[in-house]
Amino acid sequence: MRWDPTDPVQRRARYALLAGMWGFFFGIFGIPSVGLLLGALAVYWGISGLRGRPAPARPDSAAAGALTGAAGPLQGAAAGGADPQQAAGGGLAALGPAAGPQRAAAVSGLVTATLAILLALGSYGVQLAYKDFYICRDDALTKRAELQCNTLLPDNALGEILKVRP
Repeated sequence: MRWDPTDPVQRRARYALLAGMWGFFFGIFGIPSVGLLLGALAVYWGISGLRGRPAPARPDSAAAGALTGAAGPLQGAAAGGADPQQAAGGGLAALGPAAGPQRAAAVSGLVTATLAILLALGSYGVQLAYKDFYICRDDALTKRAELQCNTLLPDNALGEILKVRP
């Protein structure tokens, strides 16, 4: 099965992968609001890509008409038997072995979206926990006043990371 931009399952699986990846990058590079937005979108698209039903083959489209009209055996194989979507139970399972790339994209999108959301929530949590430090640092007018804000940080690894350097 090839990439079909008209199929909502394939489109959502790809969107989930791209949005999750970019959400993770925005989380890493310090823009948590965009990372949180893209992570939430990727979770939605990933779940709907895994649960959605593939688009039914439209006989009115030019590509489908050319394949079924030109090749008699393909038409007989497609027309004979039960509907494969109903036989497989819907979702990506209806595509059979052709669903591998879409399933991988949707699951990868969910994983990267989860990481993007965790990065954004972690960033907001640190800003909330050390609010006094951030307010002091932002209100400092001189470098000396900014260095005095380091006393508001704890004496652990996180405090060393956030510390203002001279």
